[in-house]
Amino acid sequence: MLYKDRVIYVESVTQTAFRDDSLEINKSSASVGGVRVNKDGCWYIVSKQSVELNFNELEEKALHMVDPSRSCGELADAELFKGSIEIGKEFPDEDEVAKQLRDLCLEIKASHGVKCEAIVTMMDVFRAIIRDNGEEAKERKRIVELEVGLLGTAPYGYQLFASNFTAFISWSAQHVIKSLDVVIRETASKIGKGVSIRGLKPYEVGRATLVLDEMASAALIHELSHLLNPLYSASQRLVGLKLFTEGFELYDNPHAPESPAIRFFDDEGVTVRKRTLIEDGVVRDLHHTRTTSKQFSSEPGSAYGLFTKPVPFHTTLVLKSGDWGDKEIIEETKKGFLIEGVSMATLEEGYVRIVPQYSYVIEDGEIKEAIRIREVKIPLVAFRTVSAISKSQKLRVSIEKEWLVAEMSPRIRIEGYVS
Repeated sequence: MLYKDRVIYVESVTQTAFRDDSLEINKSSASVGGVRVNKDGCWYIVSKQSVELNFNELEEKALHMVDPSRSCGELADAELFKGSIEIGKEFPDEDEVAKQLRDLCLEIKASHGVKCEAIVTMMDVFRAIIRDNGEEAKERKRIVELEVGLLGTAPYGYQLFASNFTAFISWSAQHVIKSLDVVIRETASKIGKGVSIRGLKPYEVGRATLVLDEMASAALIHELSHLLNPLYSASQRLVGLKLFTEGFELYDNPHAPESPAIRFFDDEGVTVRKRTLIEDGVVRDLHHTRTTSKQFSSEPGSAYGLFTKPVPFHTTLVLKSGDWGDKEIIEETKKGFLIEGVSMATLEEGYVRIVPQYSYVIEDGEIKEAIRIREVKIPLVAFRTVSAISKSQKLRVSIEKEWLVAEMSPRIRIEGYVS
């Protein structure tokens, strides 16, 4: 079987930054074209960054690379997207963005005595997949990324720090300006939050009940998503396995309108749909490309990679909300720790490791004091200990390799280990 297409990617970027009294506006653009050939499941890809592209030359080279003796499986049948989609509208003027950043940072510096760095990246991105039969899948998306870092020192020498990274679709110039104001002020409200006088006492180290806020639980399901990648060696044994308690439902929603990861076709040009991954605690499906879905008798639609071999991952991963109130979860926790925010999260062998931004002691249903927790470890076998899921949900945005992905998650209560 031979599949062939041409791929175009064009990116126009304006980055505006205020870095502790310095103001910058920088612009860049790039245009990349490529030819992709798939023969018996093996990809042969040639691309070039250039304003003027000779696709015939690229195609000739790609076909020359094909090894007829190799077989890498088969491509599954798929519904390929046809048409053009536009996501987002105009950006605000960069001068208006620069003024917004400067005014907000100077205000925060005056009121909190901290250094302020805020970077806004406005990206106008176009991608197109043109197949041999003349069908075209085109998308234009306008995305805004915002990074904020605030750093200072309290009177007693404690370091004051707050940071944030987020991204959103530019639905209007006014929407962007308002969002920048909300996010930067929200970040400033966290300055000095969670400043802890003490660390864990020896008897507090070890197994504990954990209440993960929306950002921490979002990081947990992000790492879980790696387990649901069919390229992961043990993933085929997960399908049909009861990994969580009943009521735990996880799905990928590529059409989530509030997420910057929204898309209508993946990087193989396959029409994307909601994919149920975990239902009532049981793993039902994995992320899939056209190659892996053939091997697992599933459906494709999770591919990332225009100029590299497509690999599967989520777009907007959603953990279905429960029926607990945020305060109710705390009030029904006799002893444990509240974990707010995540500095880092990784999937290790047999567990998920989380480095929290803030952590607090919970005693008799009340938050008592801030505490320094170096890391939290949640073994995979502890996934079955989820005992509460909140009604509320929040969106977390992160970068996985060079892909912008998101997770929508409520608070959860689970067992784990602290140190």
